[in-house]
Amino acid sequence: MSPASRGLRLVRATKAVQHLTTFVVAGVSTILLTRLYLALTGYPQIGGDTGLHVAHVLPGGLLMLAAMWLQFSYVGPGPRPLAALLGGVGFGLFIDEVGKFVTSDNDYFFAPSAAIMYVVFTGFVVGAHFWRRRVPLSDAERVANAAHVLVDGLAGRLSAQRRAEVLHSLDGLTHPGDVQGVAEVRDLLERVETRTPAVPQRFEELWQRVGEGFTRLASSRFALPVMGVLLLAQIAWALAVLAELVLSRTPHGVAVGGVLVGAGASTVFTATGLWQGRRRGRRAAVESFQRSVLTSLLLTQVFLFAVSQFAATAGLVVDLALLGLVNADLARLRRADR
Repeated sequence: MSPASRGLRLVRATKAVQHLTTFVVAGVSTILLTRLYLALTGYPQIGGDTGLHVAHVLPGGLLMLAAMWLQFSYVGPGPRPLAALLGGVGFGLFIDEVGKFVTSDNDYFFAPSAAIMYVVFTGFVVGAHFWRRRVPLSDAERVANAAHVLVDGLAGRLSAQRRAEVLHSLDGLTHPGDVQGVAEVRDLLERVETRTPAVPQRFEELWQRVGEGFTRLASSRFALPVMGVLLLAQIAWALAVLAELVLSRTPHGVAVGGVLVGAGASTVFTATGLWQGRRRGRRAAVESFQRSVLTSLLLTQVFLFAVSQFAATAGLVVDLALLGLVNADLARLRRADR
């Protein structure tokens, strides 16, 4: 249990990263689709010529309220996938209008808005991964999560795949004799009837399969050189966009400097990883690749967003895929060490 969780007496959820990822993907997709729709339709106003303007931050707030209502009104993990989806869409509609709230003239097209939104979502993703990777779930938290899943089983809402996953988690306890209720929870889980998963649970299982796909890719003997090539291609892409910007003589001095620093640091980390892959082993190489990806996410793409939203969006997609691949490989290596 993390220090913050201990202080607040909170139990971390095993599916937290999946739900947070759903939230972020839904939020980013909502922003992109909203801006595309507004551009294609000439930026219409909800309310027409009545003198009223219903900003889309309002339906965004209502969707976030609906997500909280699901969490407050139902027990068990069942509503969480749907709550993460609704909350992500609502938050995307909300933060899409950040330019109106940080400018005195309510400028929706405020140029740094994209960078602000990017920093918020990137910080959310990176923070979620570090929060889980830094301190693994304790045995007590794993048993508590199994009991939470048991709520769905007692109500006849548990899928066979989810039950097998929870039982496997209980098999992996380090000191099962030190935690109360292990045998009782396992016995009830094995006895409850399973059902075909509902739509929200199927959506959750989709993310589970995505994670398993990353793990399979990471276990390939070609994964390490592919990660290195993709990282170098990402750096080359950022420098190409930067070169075009410089040749056009567009005044973006701070952004140019930020992209150069980020690309330079990513290059050093990537080169170090490729060298360590030959000399010190796979884990040291992947850890260097992780530093390269995080540098690109938190530095290079932030400044790139200020000058080219299209290029930065493409870079964001590649960086998130690389982060998933790198984290899956590190998790696999940690399990092998244990």
